[in-house]
Amino acid sequence: MKRIALVMDLADFYDHGIARGVVRYAKSRPDWRIFGRGWMFGGLGDLENWEGDGIIARVESEDEADSLAARGLPLVDVAGACARPGFRSLTNDDFLTGYRAARYFSSIGFQKLAFLGVNDAIWSLARRSGAARALGIDPKDITSFERSLPWWEDRAMDGCALASFLSGLQAPAAVFACNDSAGLRAVEACGRLGLAVPAEVAVLGVDDEDLVCELASPSLSSVALDCETIGFRAAALLDAVLDGSGPPPGTTLTVPPRDVAERESTMTYASSDILVAKAAAAIRAGAHEGLDVTGLLRLVPASRRSLEKRFRQATGRTLHEEILLARLARAKRLLSATELTMDAVAEGSGFGSLQRFHEAFRRVEGKTPGEFREAKRRGSGQRG
Repeated sequence: MKRIALVMDLADFYDHGIARGVVRYAKSRPDWRIFGRGWMFGGLGDLENWEGDGIIARVESEDEADSLAARGLPLVDVAGACARPGFRSLTNDDFLTGYRAARYFSSIGFQKLAFLGVNDAIWSLARRSGAARALGIDPKDITSFERSLPWWEDRAMDGCALASFLSGLQAPAAVFACNDSAGLRAVEACGRLGLAVPAEVAVLGVDDEDLVCELASPSLSSVALDCETIGFRAAALLDAVLDGSGPPPGTTLTVPPRDVAERESTMTYASSDILVAKAAAAIRAGAHEGLDVTGLLRLVPASRRSLEKRFRQATGRTLHEEILLARLARAKRLLSATELTMDAVAEGSGFGSLQRFHEAFRRVEGKTPGEFREAKRRGSGQRG
């Protein structure tokens, strides 16, 4: 029997996703027993005196890394905050996360962004670097505000410095928060400052802690991570190491993030043309509910010819194309993150009919919705 310690507090969405993946792997291996800090696992107790074979851990500090390294057991880190040559890591692709965040902001009209990060955490630095690559600049040229992870997670901490940072940004501003804790604090700070989100400050987080993000006011957009796949593959990696066939210590493997879960905090478009900005925001908010060009013109005080011309000049797309892209983005999120039927996906993304949904999806994406969903499943290891 392989005795595996799962060292994390199971206190947030990231931990829960990792644990689900580890448990899914363990259930496929009758020789695995997991010890952890939750009631559903074998009691881990004092790790220093625990007798086992390997460790899967979310290592967030140097002190924690020292303590775990002292055990001398094979360890797979799923956080990517500290680099240790004796550890193997299987984490989210944080560089790609930042890259996709910046590309998303570009798609809604922002050409630069500000960054909220965690001091000296490798994953936070990688997310900033990825965003810089997408913008074609040096990471040091991104306006940044950084604090410790506990600071971001404790809302009782003095937020005056954060408020000063946010109020100093030129509106409309894009704020990329390294995680949802930082994003939520930014949204709250903007509320106290009287800064309108997203009209003056658009905020995007990472982790997509869906319940927390939905309850925020306004709700928080976030880059979704594939935590369950990270956990599953981390367990498989540790199993291979224990069997003598795994990669050497120091190996780092990554899992790509999912798409942006778009909510109210980024439903805007940065444009000097007020009518274009209003039209784009209305499309993002209402395309999945059936909003068409006729309905849009009831919301935007302009003639169709004038709005079409101004919108194309600003975005390079027609109003109809923008509505279609918004519906397809919604459909892809539903296909990736839910098990809804195709009829329900078509209705939930605003297409009205299944046939129209299939035709539009295949024309733009080059594959059917079913093929897209299957490719996502294979990529995330859901069949592993």
